[in-house]
Amino acid sequence: MKKLITLCFFAFAIVCSTQGLDAQNIKEINGFASEKAKEIRKVIKIDNNQLEEVYQAYKEFQTNYVKLSDDIDGNQKQIKKLNAILDEKLKDIFNEEQFDKYLATYRTE
Repeated sequence: MKKLITLCFFAFAIVCSTQGLDAQNIKEINGFASEKAKEIRKVIKIDNNQLEEVYQAYKEFQTNYVKLSDDIDGNQKQIKKLNAILDEKLKDIFNEEQFDKYLATYRTE
């Protein structure tokens, strides 16, 4: 009986530690998205609505990027696709002048 209780305790501990790692990733993703949105706001002069939309776009981008980051070399196609999707979302958010400034500042490819 003691062994069963001990086994259950360890299984529970493993489940809890896994959730902690996910929570840490979410904090990092949110921090990254917030930092990028604020940085873009300083450079491109966007309003609060655009700021929130940029934050959401970067949050989604970073969430998907983290999934691919284990094998960056093997996932170059997917990363380029993620960058293209991000650019399309930002193009919808920004006006033409803002988007051109974004491309000139952040995309040097």
